[in-house]
Amino acid sequence: MQQAYIDVLHKYMKALGESDYGTIVGLFSPGGKVLSPFLGEMHAGPFFERLQGASNRNVITPIDVFTSTTGANRATAYFQYDWTVTDGTLITFKVMDLFEFDEGSDKVSYLTLIYDTHPIRATAGNKYEAS
Repeated sequence: MQQAYIDVLHKYMKALGESDYGTIVGLFSPGGKVLSPFLGEMHAGPFFERLQGASNRNVITPIDVFTSTTGANRATAYFQYDWTVTDGTLITFKVMDLFEFDEGSDKVSYLTLIYDTHPIRATAGNKYEAS
């Protein structure tokens, strides 16, 4: 399954860079959730709808992919996110997205977004909220 997880993470980063939110949501199992530093825990569909509404352009630069050394159903994508929000502000930060998969499946059950929010909030505010 480790290779299947790696493939999902690469599909996710590619789709995020192309702002292809439908493909991203399709990587999740029904009921799959996202935990975001800004938005808390949400079902994947509504979370990515919010991201789409806040985004003008995404550029994703993959750095690495990590899989569990214990055989757990987890993998992590590490990338730089150049996020242009709807007001034109460019926000650049590094992200580690921790994916948990349904047992015996390549469907994402839970995604934890890990990044430092302080620089983003200090320079750009909360870009998920409409002005």
